[in-house]
Amino acid sequence: MSKIEHSGAVALDEGLMRWMQGQGPKVWHAFARGVEFDDPGATIDVLLAAHWIVRQPDMDRATGLLLLARALKAGLHIYAPVAMDDAAARAFCLDLHQRLSLATAPARLPIMPEEEALIDALSEDEAPLPLPRSQMKRGIAPCAVTFRANRPHLIATGLRRAA
Repeated sequence: MSKIEHSGAVALDEGLMRWMQGQGPKVWHAFARGVEFDDPGATIDVLLAAHWIVRQPDMDRATGLLLLARALKAGLHIYAPVAMDDAAARAFCLDLHQRLSLATAPARLPIMPEEEALIDALSEDEAPLPLPRSQMKRGIAPCAVTFRANRPHLIATGLRRAA
């Protein structure tokens, strides 16, 4: 039997990117599902964390597609929020688009229907950085972390009895 140890906002003493470096593909995917690039409080640390994720060899295709779709929806290919850098935001979008264009690995992590619609918009003719349609899985990727206001929140951590 386990008890819930704690939940709530995760301390980011060294910043979001540094924290993200200690996480794995499921947390990266949770970040992609909840990132708000157009949030007025979004900082360069959000962009740096996203860029670090896309450079990882074990990033799932669904994660990358979600990040690109959310970045384009927020208009990062044109401009960035005040606490970000326009040139860095555009470079992020172009780099991610190129990586997804060259990658052939299928998506392994699932997405929700509304996320699928966002990703499908990438394959439309009027998409700013179009990509061919990708085969996606539907569902929920279980993760103990969720993201709100671009910050990680621990849903629950179980305590286990010592053997």
